[in-house]
Amino acid sequence: MKTQFIKTNFNEDFDHETKVVEIFEKLGFDNIKITTSTANGLSHYVSVLDFKIIDENKLYGEMFVFEGETSINVRISDHTSNLDTTCGGVDGNKMNLNAFENLIKTGAISNLK
Repeated sequence: MKTQFIKTNFNEDFDHETKVVEIFEKLGFDNIKITTSTANGLSHYVSVLDFKIIDENKLYGEMFVFEGETSINVRISDHTSNLDTTCGGVDGNKMNLNAFENLIKTGAISNLK
């Protein structure tokens, strides 16, 4: 039995990236790079560029760290993916917004300010 994928409808004329910038500014991060995909609905992939590792032991075990440095890419989407359903929100250095917020709350990372 095959399942049929139904693409999520959204307003393509609306500036969705401004809201993403606001979300990250509220969290204290303003140096981000956003890549947007409309292949399966609306997904933003956010590279966070202004953070520092506070406690490497509190990072997710799947995250790659080299000489105290890592990268973080956050997926914000209008639909779920394997990142949410299979990986629990984290796959290596890719994560959903809840997982990113958890890194801040646990003291694993902070902004550079």
